[in-house]
Amino acid sequence: MSGEQIDLTPEKDGGVLKKIEVEGTGELKPSKGDTVYVHYVGTLAENGEKFDSSRDRNEPFSFTLGKNQVIKGWDLGVASMKKGEKCILTCRADYAYGDSGSPPKIPGGATLNFEVELLRWQGEDISPDRDGTITRSVIVEGEKYASPSETSTVKVNAVGSYEGRVFFDKEVSFILGEGSEAGLPEGVDRALRRFNRGEKSAIHLKGSRFTYGANPPAEYNLPPNAEIDFTIFLKDFEKVKASWELTGDEKLEAAEAAKARGTMFLQQNKYSLALAKYARIVELLEYEKTLEGDKMEKRNALLIAGYLNSALVYSKQNETVECIKQCDKALEISSKNVKALYRKAHALQQQNDIEEAIGLYHKVLELEPTNKAAVQQIAICKQKLAEIREKEKKRFRGMFEKFAARDEKECSATDSGSAPEKNFQEASTSAQTEMVS
Repeated sequence: MSGEQIDLTPEKDGGVLKKIEVEGTGELKPSKGDTVYVHYVGTLAENGEKFDSSRDRNEPFSFTLGKNQVIKGWDLGVASMKKGEKCILTCRADYAYGDSGSPPKIPGGATLNFEVELLRWQGEDISPDRDGTITRSVIVEGEKYASPSETSTVKVNAVGSYEGRVFFDKEVSFILGEGSEAGLPEGVDRALRRFNRGEKSAIHLKGSRFTYGANPPAEYNLPPNAEIDFTIFLKDFEKVKASWELTGDEKLEAAEAAKARGTMFLQQNKYSLALAKYARIVELLEYEKTLEGDKMEKRNALLIAGYLNSALVYSKQNETVECIKQCDKALEISSKNVKALYRKAHALQQQNDIEEAIGLYHKVLELEPTNKAAVQQIAICKQKLAEIREKEKKRFRGMFEKFAARDEKECSATDSGSAPEKNFQEASTSAQTEMVS
């Protein structure tokens, strides 16, 4: 094919012709949405006069393919290239700068020649923080405006590979947000929310958050935090209403389902999935104000359950700060909720905020005088306080003895009687400083 001119236009009207100068490597080509990096030299076809060159600047040029960031001839031409390929693109005016041109160097109606070398490309960054941890290259575009929403059941073909070795090749169905139940990493689950029905895309995942992390499934034979690739085809999905489309009654029903599923995952020690379901309850009901009477009471009960169960998960993971935040949200709705008070007290106890924890345990006993767990924890807290105070007393006594010994030496040398009082003050100040730190 090298040296032969190829018409790249869909209509085959000769508007963009390509002649390959140097063949590229592999079979892959960049896709719409990819960021491509090229070197180019642009000349007027009429007389060969150079009007622009990235090589003269010694800096590759980059753009997003298929997003109208460059002339039409470039979007067509670069999409046809392989990595390392060098070609001549001849672009007629209607695929370049049109009748107006780009003065002063490009006259109106000019046909242009571009020597283009495709250096590399990278997929569209679709990671939540735009940090490159999830990138997508579209292979086949799907139906426009036909994307799954949260809690849609999706049916996908998925092929996962690591350094060219395929470790996953299955057709799977799962509820969006629960991809791990089908053996998929979170990055694939996240990426699917950007897919259209019928789309086929290549997904590249890196970092610990969206890959399989530090403990990948043993059967995949992957190293910790391995960079992996998936080719995903979204065959179909079940259309479900978005949260903002639901009525108040529908939100209650969806929240009940989320609670039940979250509890199932919690019992299986699948904490991330459980947290996602409890967060779904909050998403559905936090700002729902249209309900009245018994339905509003049910809304409040479900919302409190979402907060308290989230607090329980965070407590199991020793994330005391997040546990306290969830308890506080529950207490905003029900200030005398015993579970919220107890779980907050326990989190404070884990943080060694012992006196505050004791105060909350006493509030629990005011509401439930027979709560044996609170009585037991108060006893444990008091024992802990006694240990802390004994350590402080020993530290203070040791510092005082150290300063007293030094004072005795100073008294022998200076025959001064003022040192003991001074050293007592120094010991007190030092002890207080250590207690603060």
